Amino acid sequence: MTPSLVLWALVWGGMFTGPYNLVPFPSVHDRLALVQGLRALLPVAAAYICLLWALAARARYRFGWTALGFMSYYGLLGFVSSVALSPEPATAVYWCSAYLSPLLVAWFVVERPEPLPVLRALLRVNTAVVVLLLLAVLPEAVRFGFGRSTRYMIYQMPFGLGEVRANGVGRYAVVVLISAFVALASSRPAKRLLWLALAPPAFFVLMQTQSRSALLGLAVAGMLFVVVRGVSLKFLVAGPAAAYAIWVSGFTWRAKGDLGSLVFLTGRETTWQKGLAAIGGSPVLGWGFHADRLLLDSQHMHNSYLHAAIQAGVPGALLFAAAVAALWAFLWRGGVLRRVRTAGGADRPLLTQSALLLGFLSVRSLFESTAAFYGVDLLLAVPAAAYLYQWALENPEPRP
Repeated sequence: MTPSLVLWALVWGGMFTGPYNLVPFPSVHDRLALVQGLRALLPVAAAYICLLWALAARARYRFGWTALGFMSYYGLLGFVSSVALSPEPATAVYWCSAYLSPLLVAWFVVERPEPLPVLRALLRVNTAVVVLLLLAVLPEAVRFGFGRSTRYMIYQMPFGLGEVRANGVGRYAVVVLISAFVALASSRPAKRLLWLALAPPAFFVLMQTQSRSALLGLAVAGMLFVVVRGVSLKFLVAGPAAAYAIWVSGFTWRAKGDLGSLVFLTGRETTWQKGLAAIGGSPVLGWGFHADRLLLDSQHMHNSYLHAAIQAGVPGALLFAAAVAALWAFLWRGGVLRRVRTAGGADRPLLTQSALLLGFLSVRSLFESTAAFYGVDLLLAVPAAAYLYQWALENPEPRP
């Protein structure tokens, strides 16, 4: 298990940094800048180690026509585009390598003799990291206060890690709330107390961000929870509480009570038009990874499918869409969601948490570039999907 956890730590180690912290190379006398620069190399190192392992072990690629397989093919196509067409090939290859790193580590993990315990550990690491990220921005949220109609857009991270926009912070809150709901439904009393302490700050931060994608994701996760676990009187309060958050934060504060403002795209349509024009200039291969920042004056695409298209062309967007479709076909038509409630031991809460998380991220992909580039969403989605696939493989549905 230790090699897998080390590799996963390397993948996370490159978060909130990048090659921009390496050029020019930081002075050895500025330790914080040096650490930030060297951290950028960690996910690339993880990808390199996994490739060496795959070549040495002659490992068979296990993901095939699964969601993780389609994401890998999209990344490989993006690598070709990055080398051939990117205006800054070195930058594009870096971000493509970082994107492939969690997928390569997941491949390494499922080739271990007992992958399920390792995948459980990765999911717990992810939960712990997101809790820490939420707590890191909580002082800023408290300083701003609660109940203001003005939206607080930028949250500063400690230790020079940069800044996170409100939608990203809302994502942290929803992930913590998903973990809290699942833990309260199935954990021991001592663990429930921990999540009871974490749920109110997460609820507070979620409402403060006024993030519509996060609020929508909370609603979808709540509905999936009912599908997976069934209706429970223990959570009679959870539904009204979530509805209150969605109504007050999304409709009353963010939209000022105007339904038209609620569906306003806040400038995304302008970025999408620019992105479509860039995609039209190279529809087959795209422009390589990080293309939106390089071609659109550092703008972010805010849509996973358009983000995939500008990086790897229309074929890349189709591969990414196939990943999402294959995931939900597997979960729904394959009966995995139905079978989760019969799982035993540590699997049932983690399977539930993974399904709810993927539901939230799937909805988020319409308005953010979820899992289309190296970022927190990708690192949350990959082990969750790998865990669901591996559990279904090791626990096939009995034949009638």
